[in-house]
Amino acid sequence: MRMRGWLARRRANELKRQNIERESFLKEEEEARAEEESAKRRYEIERRMHPRTAADFEILYNELEAWRLQETNKIKNSELDAETQHEALRQLLSKETKLLQTIDRLKSAANSENKALRIAKTLKDMSAPKKWDLSNGRMVQVHTPFTTRSKELAQLYNGLNLPNLTVDERLDVLLHVKWTVKEFDCNLTREIVELIDREADLLNRGRSPTIMDGLRRRISSLFLAFIETPEFNPEAGRFQIVPLDFDGYQQVPMDGQIPRSFGAAS
Repeated sequence: MRMRGWLARRRANELKRQNIERESFLKEEEEARAEEESAKRRYEIERRMHPRTAADFEILYNELEAWRLQETNKIKNSELDAETQHEALRQLLSKETKLLQTIDRLKSAANSENKALRIAKTLKDMSAPKKWDLSNGRMVQVHTPFTTRSKELAQLYNGLNLPNLTVDERLDVLLHVKWTVKEFDCNLTREIVELIDREADLLNRGRSPTIMDGLRRRISSLFLAFIETPEFNPEAGRFQIVPLDFDGYQQVPMDGQIPRSFGAAS
């Protein structure tokens, strides 16, 4: 009799445990589904608030067009007189234009951000050490003179684009860039040196950094072209898709040898 009661209690406890586990499992499943749905909503909101890809902007344009058609149908199917409908359609067009301008601004910002990310990745890849497989099966990472050169150039480029530098810090970066490009004499490097001297003069005069924004962007862009040129940065050759035409540049090596001709980078 006692054995029968013990078995019944054990069976009841087992069923209770199974029910608890089942309820816990179902609760976890429900929470996981809710979190997944919440993550999807956050993702959809984020891609509309901060679009970055072509697909993101396609969604914005499609939703704007759907909204325009819906509002147009509302106006045309309303009981408003013709003059009032015309004014409502005019206001709708004005709203649509403003929204399109907003999307265009978002697209411009996304293009700038994506470009900066692509540049950063390329510079990082250029500066990465080489991976060599040893005979014992191990792998080592080794910096070559080319990757070291790329790393130094990348650091200078990043320094050029650092915000909120003091005047002395900015002048120090400009001086190092100037020394680097003056190892070669060509149209590109001469223009970089000229622009650096111009900015240094403005800095020494105490001019506001705001008026130098365009100048600084130009220096940064030209120095990036310098980095991407295999003649100045051999490691860049691995990342060059279309060979550059260098017939227009005249390079004068520092060792005084006879210069060779190569073309200007755009």
